[in-house]
Amino acid sequence: MKRFGSSITFLYYSDFEKGCSFIEKVLDLDLVMDQGFARVYKISDTSFLGAVKKSDGSISTEYVGGTLLSLNTHSVINEFERVKKLDVAELSEIQFFEKIPLKSFFFKDHENHDFEIQEFISPKDKLIF
Repeated sequence: MKRFGSSITFLYYSDFEKGCSFIEKVLDLDLVMDQGFARVYKISDTSFLGAVKKSDGSISTEYVGGTLLSLNTHSVINEFERVKKLDVAELSEIQFFEKIPLKSFFFKDHENHDFEIQEFISPKDKLIF
């Protein structure tokens, strides 16, 4: 039996509505729960991303950074073409990481959260992710 059934990563936003708009428009995720001060969006069957109003959250947010949310796709090129038309900060070009191997690109939202959209190259890795 699995110890955990799913996961939710929560990002805290000073401008909650703008954060939710970023998740909906740039990451193109569907809303599955709205608690007023927090919204949860579906990444996959067991993986979710939450947005929280910074003023109403349950943890301290004095330090932001050092976290990277990586989303796996089967077509990093299609995702790059879609995202580059949107309002994102520090959009990188698609990069190839031979050591892993995967190809990906990076960007930030309006509150400096880091995101990566990546595609694994190895057929074995593609089965896992």
